[in-house]
Amino acid sequence: MPGLLDAILASQNANHNVNAVLVQIASGAEPEHVASEIRRWKHLQAFTRAQMEEILVSKLIATSAKQIGMFLVILAIVSAAIVAFIIYTMTLGKIREIAVLKLIGTRNRTIAGMILQQAMGLGLIGFMVGKTAATVWAPFFPKFVLLEPGDAARGFIVVMVICALASTLAIRVALRVDPATAIGG
Repeated sequence: MPGLLDAILASQNANHNVNAVLVQIASGAEPEHVASEIRRWKHLQAFTRAQMEEILVSKLIATSAKQIGMFLVILAIVSAAIVAFIIYTMTLGKIREIAVLKLIGTRNRTIAGMILQQAMGLGLIGFMVGKTAATVWAPFFPKFVLLEPGDAARGFIVVMVICALASTLAIRVALRVDPATAIGG
């Protein structure tokens, strides 16, 4: 480690904003021994490669993952509310047609299936637009964005589940329609 102390002192005197110094040890040297020697110096803390990896993974990456996870949960809830509102509004706009279907004897299961198909179609269109936009715009982000096929498949499943759950309110409203409203009653 000849010259290491001089290099550290020079960097501290030249620039007071130095936060870290990387040390490459000679082959055969014990990282923990070198780190313990550095820790003896005033105002310095030393970490081995394994300790730094642990700090990065357990603190920085884990914190970022939690923040992204929370953002995704909030986004899923908002998406479900928006899809539910859209499907509900579309169903209310077709309430007379649904009443006519009930009047001619259409089963509730068929009506529920039609509304569910609308919700799933809306989810499919939204997913395809989002996936295409993410793929096209990913190279323009300042940080690398990895879009793996497995993540896309899981995202698609989540979107479909959200759309199916969001359609339940509209299905309940449609199934409660009185067939007499088809003839003005």
